[in-house]
Amino acid sequence: MTKRDFNKHLNACSKKGKLDMDKLLLLPESVRSDMVLFIVRNRGPVLMELLTDQIDRSWLAACGYLYQTRSKQTGLAFVHMCAHKIL
Repeated sequence: MTKRDFNKHLNACSKKGKLDMDKLLLLPESVRSDMVLFIVRNRGPVLMELLTDQIDRSWLAACGYLYQTRSKQTGLAFVHMCAHKIL
């Protein structure tokens, strides 16, 4: 997945600049899995709703994604590395 494809899918799931979880969950599993791989390749925090059965959690842990945190501002849950700060 390229940055352009990622942004296209992300913008399709947003409403007035905010992420719409219903639209996000309607994406096919293959697209959501590709989005997770793109995020991990660029070392960003992964939204829990993007994780599918195709993504191996032990592989994420081996990549350093050991922490799960819920954002106090947005209420979204993330899987992330220790270098990320979730507000």
